[in-house]
Amino acid sequence: MSITISLATKAEKSEASAFIFADAAEAERESQTQDFMKSISSGEIDKTQILIARDSGALIGVGVLIFTDLTTAFLWPPFTKRDDCAEAILQEMAIRIDQSKASIGQSLLEPGQMNHRRLLSRNGFPHLTNLMFMRHPLTKLSQATLNDEHLQWIKFDEHKNRKRFLDLLELTHQSSHDCPALNQSRTAEESLESHRSSGDSDQNHWYLCHRNGVDLGVLLMTEHKKDNVWEVVYMGVAPEYRGNGYGATLIQHGLLEAQTHSQTAVILAVDYKNSYAIKIYEELGFVSQYTLSVHARICSRFPEKKTTNQ
Repeated sequence: MSITISLATKAEKSEASAFIFADAAEAERESQTQDFMKSISSGEIDKTQILIARDSGALIGVGVLIFTDLTTAFLWPPFTKRDDCAEAILQEMAIRIDQSKASIGQSLLEPGQMNHRRLLSRNGFPHLTNLMFMRHPLTKLSQATLNDEHLQWIKFDEHKNRKRFLDLLELTHQSSHDCPALNQSRTAEESLESHRSSGDSDQNHWYLCHRNGVDLGVLLMTEHKKDNVWEVVYMGVAPEYRGNGYGATLIQHGLLEAQTHSQTAVILAVDYKNSYAIKIYEELGFVSQYTLSVHARICSRFPEKKTTNQ
């Protein structure tokens, strides 16, 4: 007997969906299956890939791989009760990510899910870092660090200042403590496109902080309209201006903008090793909610940053 992995046909997606939710409570199973089918049918067909594993014709496992943009893929640990099946699905996912233009394929798990984490590590998705997810309720906001008449906030414009944002983004990646392995393997262009796919608002809330002829830092935020919150998807300060409070200034600007737009909260995720950034967030009123472990396959498509972890 041998396990075969293939991309689910339209007819097989319904079977795969039922397999995924087979262990759900009976009262919820049908609605969960329908919601899943709706979600995978609404996007572009090549962005959501449902992989099915069969042994002697019987369905024994399902994998879900989603390309959120040209540079980023997300995957769930395979749905199966057999380790050999899970390994076969993960190896197929690794091949598909390598053959795509993605620079990273990642999975987020609770730190205690050790069986899934070991499976990922053995099959091309080693542990990258842990992410701390934080939330600010947008209460007790201060404008103390923003009372600088020389500060200017410049919004992103695809035609007027795209290169300016890219240049500054590249600078802020230097010696960054926030997922440095990722920043070292993708260009500012890749990073910008990945941030663009987050949330619902594209680049409506992307800001560049400028003072006395110098671009100091960049703040990229997005909306999550269903939850009425904004997310900080990236904040960075140019290396030569770090340690002067500009990180706090950037975040404070984002908090006030979110409040002005009647949001209920601002959320973010930060590398748990980035103690400097965490200290800034906590001092501004962010509260830790939970932590997830990131397992990732990184492969840059740019020769100057060529690297693959397997």
